[in-house]
Amino acid sequence: MNLSENTLIKLKRAHPRLNQAFINGDDELKYKLMDALFQRAVGMEYEEIQTIIEETTSGTKKKLVKTKKKALPDFNAIKYLLIIKFGREYNERKEEIDIMLKRIEKGEETWINEHSDEETLGVVNIRKQPKK
Repeated sequence: MNLSENTLIKLKRAHPRLNQAFINGDDELKYKLMDALFQRAVGMEYEEIQTIIEETTSGTKKKLVKTKKKALPDFNAIKYLLIIKFGREYNERKEEIDIMLKRIEKGEETWINEHSDEETLGVVNIRKQPKK
């Protein structure tokens, strides 16, 4: 389209219908990708068409050969969908996650991130000092 990113952003802000078209396109793409992933996870039947051209004395003949095939389910797609849809129950690190959650519930462990203020949370600094 020969548009800079800034120009496209301005156009999307100025024209809500254009912005909605981009959103709808992203939603449709997401739907198609999830559908393809689902098809791959459960396996699917598809039709393969082969064109055979035969030369005979009366001319050339085109022959279409249709073959139905079945794609087997893909283990990685199954695993991904189970983890995304049903969560921790199908995660390969389920036991580790359960142990961490029990520690948090008992108050043995406190998790913080870089946005947490350790002083206001009353968290003691538990970092180990390196041995000399």
